[in-house]
Amino acid sequence: MIFTLPVNTRVEDFDQKGLLTPPALLSIFENTSARHADSIGYSVMKESLCCGMAWVVTNWRIEVLRAPSYEEDFSASTWLHSGSRQATREMFLKSKSGELLALGQAKLCMVDRRTGSPVLSSPERMDAYQPESATAFSDRLPRLRPPVSYTDAEPVSLRRSDMDYNGHLHNTAYLNLALDAAPQEILSQGIHTIRISYRSPVRRGDPLVLKSTRQDGGWIVSFVREEEVCAVVALNEQLKPL
Repeated sequence: MIFTLPVNTRVEDFDQKGLLTPPALLSIFENTSARHADSIGYSVMKESLCCGMAWVVTNWRIEVLRAPSYEEDFSASTWLHSGSRQATREMFLKSKSGELLALGQAKLCMVDRRTGSPVLSSPERMDAYQPESATAFSDRLPRLRPPVSYTDAEPVSLRRSDMDYNGHLHNTAYLNLALDAAPQEILSQGIHTIRISYRSPVRRGDPLVLKSTRQDGGWIVSFVREEEVCAVVALNEQLKPL
């Protein structure tokens, strides 16, 4: 089942050129996915607060073909992909005329919040989504890994407002911080591809350092807590598919 919603944007979702920002796109994909779960009776918020279970994103892949402008009407679609050992959410952003504006893919796992351990989703739950065989992307990219060395490093103090309902650094906050760490040259090109690999949850008060460098034609940012790489964000990579 492909679930589609018209997108209701806010003024703050657009940049100085009047184009949708990358964090706003990520937020749109996340919220459309949550509404999809709501529509079949598996509320993301209710299950987290009442049942202690939460879907956790382990990887994001996004490609922006054309950022829509403030004046445009567009919609977001999402569905669950079948045939994968790990739950995979596929996503499209389309204009009113049907033009494909952006593609997204998120790899997910269900976690017991009390133990922090992954749990298997029941067949009944997965069947309720009526998974599709199609995927947003027709190819695969090499696994996103932290660079061997870095050219830049900056400590970061996380705010309470950066946390999500699980008490972890919110998915979009990683992207915002990575964009802040990127040089103006990268930002001036426009952000066309985004990949995020979440390795370990980051919480408020963690001694976090953003270490970054140029790599694969783009900009790579690692979120480092002491010696542990907790997440990696890649912007505008130029990679050959596997």
